[in-house]
Order: sequence, then C-alpha cells, then structure tokens
Amino acid sequence: MIEVDVSGAGIPRFPRVAIADFIRLVLKAVGRKVRTARHVGSVSVLITGDEEMKRINRSFRRKNATTDVLTFPADATYVEPGSSRRPLGDLIISIDQARRQARAEKHSLATEVRYLLLHGIIHALGFDHEADEGEMNQLEMEMRARLGLE
Repeated sequence: MIEVDVSGAGIPRFPRVAIADFIRLVLKAVGRKVRTARHVGSVSVLITGDEEMKRINRSFRRKNATTDVLTFPADATYVEPGSSRRPLGDLIISIDQARRQARAEKHSLATEVRYLLLHGIIHALGFDHEADEGEMNQLEMEMRARLGLE
C-alpha cells in the first residue's frame, strides 16, 4: 500500500484519511497511462497558508507570491530500501489560495483540493504544463473525468 503523510491544516469534509485514499486512487488511475505511477510507495502532503506558501515559493522558485500548489518530486532514481517502490515527493497546498479558487469556481474546498492534488501528482511524475505542448493538461483532464471531478 502507498504510504501517504498528510500534515498541516485540516480541510472541512475532507479528512486526512480521505486525502490519502484519494491520492492512492489518483495514482492507480494515472498508473494506467503513466508507468512510473505504478511504482510509487510514498507521498508527502503539507496543507499550509498563504504566508508560508509565499515564503516557500520565494525560496525555491524566486517568485514573491503565494501559489495554489507546489510540487517537489523525489529523486526518480531512488528506490525505497527493501522494495521496488520509490517516493513520489512532496506536495504543498495553500489552503487560503484553494479556498479563493473554490469560491471563484463555485465548488467546495474539498473539490478544489482534489484538483490541486491531482495537478501536483502529475507534476511529480515529470509532466510540466509550462514546458510541454499540452500533454499534462490533456492527462489532467482525462484523469478528472476518470475520477469524476468534472
């Protein structure tokens, strides 16, 4: 089973155990299209606020602003001891930014966090919508449909 560590702020109607289950569901769905998703053994998620997100974004991306989700993929060559599985990496979500986006899109905070988790997982698997020719967006839309997130 994939180990999921969720820390930080709580999300109404989306408890940590449900977040972990959703991440496992995403990896299973994405694994049908992306082979590396089948070998993930662990994922770390931090739910934080705008202030900390801005600090992290400034430190790692030199952008002095908050953002909705940051992804820090693990070293793709590392394999967990005694296993053929590897860590996916770390996902950081700003609950404040997610809340604003949920309001703007007129859906729940839990739904928005699901979108951000999916987006972050796809990034951690090596996709980059800022550099590709639509492959990441296409995969994300396909996974949203498969997961009932339309």
